[in-house]
Amino acid sequence: MIQLSKMLLILFALFILLAPIASAYDEDDEDEEDGFEEFSEDLGDIAKSLLIATIVLIAWKPLHIWLQKSGIINNADSWGITDVKAAKKKLLRFNKWMLRVHIAAGTAATIVGLVHGIGSQMPDWESSAAWAGWFGMLAMSVLGGLIMWKWPPKAIKKRARALHTQRALLVITIILLVVGHEMM
Repeated sequence: MIQLSKMLLILFALFILLAPIASAYDEDDEDEEDGFEEFSEDLGDIAKSLLIATIVLIAWKPLHIWLQKSGIINNADSWGITDVKAAKKKLLRFNKWMLRVHIAAGTAATIVGLVHGIGSQMPDWESSAAWAGWFGMLAMSVLGGLIMWKWPPKAIKKRARALHTQRALLVITIILLVVGHEMM
């Protein structure tokens, strides 16, 4: 399981590093841009990749719940698992690793997205939808921080978790980001 975690971490790092390179061969960039504007566009590609990496937890969480409740127990023989308790323990460690990746990638996506937005077009009316999408990312990051930190009372954490795990907030944020980038 440790080797699998290391391999996934390496693949994730390569994905983050190679995403801007893959999009560098864009045929639409015929006009010359200055160095900072081009760098800002690369930051946008990195922010997009980090946001995608953050969203991977949405697909992982239901699979984790299924594996924890019945998947490992029902399929232990066919998967070659001899110690179900040890397998569940490894699954919990992997889930904690995925949560750390989710937190790091989400925070980085928000910060890199801010730098990208400032560098590419400073706030103007044409990009207001993209900025609204960024504020959605910021809201999800702050709500995630409230869940993670020890300070907030239980009632605040409960409401923060309810908002942070809302699929609608994520969908609206992504729609605003896409529409805002298409408008420019």
